[in-house]
Amino acid sequence: MSSVIIIGGGAAGMAAAIAAASCGDRVTVLERMDRVGKKILATGNGRCNLMNTGTLRYPGGNKLAGAVLTHCGAEEQRRFWEHHGLRMRQEDGGRVYPISGAATSVLDTLRHAMRALRVETVTGAHVLDVSKVQNGWCVRTAENSYTAQRVIVAGGGCAQPKLGSDGSLWPVMTALGHRLVQPRPALTQIITDTAPIRGLSGIRVRSEVRITSGTAEKYREAGEVLFADYGVTGVCVMQCARYAAPGDLLHIDLSKAMGFADQKEMKAELLRRIKLWDGAAEGEATELLTGLCVPKISLALFRAAGIDPHTAVITKHSVDRLVQCAADFTLKIKGVKGFESAQVTAGGLACEQFDPCTLESRILPGIHAAGEILDVDGDCGGYNLMFAFGSGILAGLNGRTAPW
Repeated sequence: MSSVIIIGGGAAGMAAAIAAASCGDRVTVLERMDRVGKKILATGNGRCNLMNTGTLRYPGGNKLAGAVLTHCGAEEQRRFWEHHGLRMRQEDGGRVYPISGAATSVLDTLRHAMRALRVETVTGAHVLDVSKVQNGWCVRTAENSYTAQRVIVAGGGCAQPKLGSDGSLWPVMTALGHRLVQPRPALTQIITDTAPIRGLSGIRVRSEVRITSGTAEKYREAGEVLFADYGVTGVCVMQCARYAAPGDLLHIDLSKAMGFADQKEMKAELLRRIKLWDGAAEGEATELLTGLCVPKISLALFRAAGIDPHTAVITKHSVDRLVQCAADFTLKIKGVKGFESAQVTAGGLACEQFDPCTLESRILPGIHAAGEILDVDGDCGGYNLMFAFGSGILAGLNGRTAPW
């Protein structure tokens, strides 16, 4: 029987603890918060999107993520969950959730398995350093010291620090010789110039968004856009955030939000309306977009096009400007929300320093890393939790056959 210390009681750490203990290891989990798994409860809007059975989407650390999930992907993780009593269902886009629809079921399953396998959990444990000792490693906390043959570092990144991830383990790992890729917020909201979106806070549209720098397009994504007082959010916007920099431009295609295939189709429809309503009782110009968008969006588009929204006269030239603004509603990017709002961290421990089969350090045998502490980040849709659980399981197994 070997001994294992796991630093961090989140998704990766709990999965690692269960995998190691299932192989007969004596396992101790050190968690800095007052209980394990707090961040799990906040995932998937409280529903916990466990994994995704579709094409892998990892803009950060794609090579390591792909290799890890080749060894412990959706099918292997499904067996892990079902062995420990969690039933799942698949929804649109390959997203997999607990059949209960509640993240509490996931956390309860993990905690029950850890208890059944006699995993020791120490909460309120603030790790200060890790050092080599005879026949293993010593992990020193503010209150105690622990020794083991293996150490699995699964303390997360620094997204949502109130839930336990504060980046405090990166200095511990760099002190041991590991390289750190500069961490930055990912899957977070984008802060923009607010004048063009005045009055739009709380309004949602389904659209396509692009980020450009000068004449170069950096990224594009389609999905729901939610306007806010500070800028924009929504899944497709958050997936753009890792590419956004101050001074870049965010382009929103509101013509697609209105159901048009292109600018030509929108222009034809607006001209048809002008002809149809010619001679009708006077109304304001913004009524031209009635049935296509909410009045507040209409008002914002007229402002952007430089057309008086209170005029009753719309010219063909005005239609051209209006269509152009709808197809390319442009906002100047000021920045992105910080780690306190981000769902995940981009950056982390350099992937090439870890073996994807076991997540063991290539420079320090006996030290492993799993989950968000590594330079791996995925899109929304269960990808980040899938990597956390997969890497945690492989680190716990350490090359052994899974007993499920």
